[in-house]
Amino acid sequence: MRREQLVAAAAKLFEEGGTKAVTHRSVSEAAQVPLATVSYYFASIDQLVDVMFGEALTHWTDEWAALVPEAGTDLSAEEAADRFTAPMRALSPDRPSHFLNVYLAALGRPHLLEAVHAMRDSCFGSQVAILAATGVADPVEVTRGASLLYSGALVAAADREIGLDGVLALLHAHVVELVRRALPRQD
Repeated sequence: MRREQLVAAAAKLFEEGGTKAVTHRSVSEAAQVPLATVSYYFASIDQLVDVMFGEALTHWTDEWAALVPEAGTDLSAEEAADRFTAPMRALSPDRPSHFLNVYLAALGRPHLLEAVHAMRDSCFGSQVAILAATGVADPVEVTRGASLLYSGALVAAADREIGLDGVLALLHAHVVELVRRALPRQD
């Protein structure tokens, strides 16, 4: 229980101020535990941060996997876009770029690169399965385009003028259009 409490406190601190905000003292205060408790569970702050990043990567992999339709399910372009935007809808409107910050910070840790790439490959596979259920001719190519839109949306979500809801609406509309253009023509 305490270990999870420490990881959750570290995640909140990271969300508020990046890795520099995650210290033994700040984690113990945020988790409301004695300072020695942090050292007991984690030999170093780097170890705690690595665990926090690892859990985030696993969460995103699981989140995308849960969106994969059952075999034989047909999705409309709108239903695929709903699934494609679902992970972004779960972001905090206060800190919509949290996912991107964790992803970029994890990329900067060479010993986590394999886990980052495994998460990216798994999420990409889930996205391909979602878009394949629409009947597009080349779901891999459509997913590449949709992934670029998604990445741009993560960056744009930090723009307070557009706001997370505005970004989600734009992403949804563009994924729908991308899918519709990639559907085989019915002549």
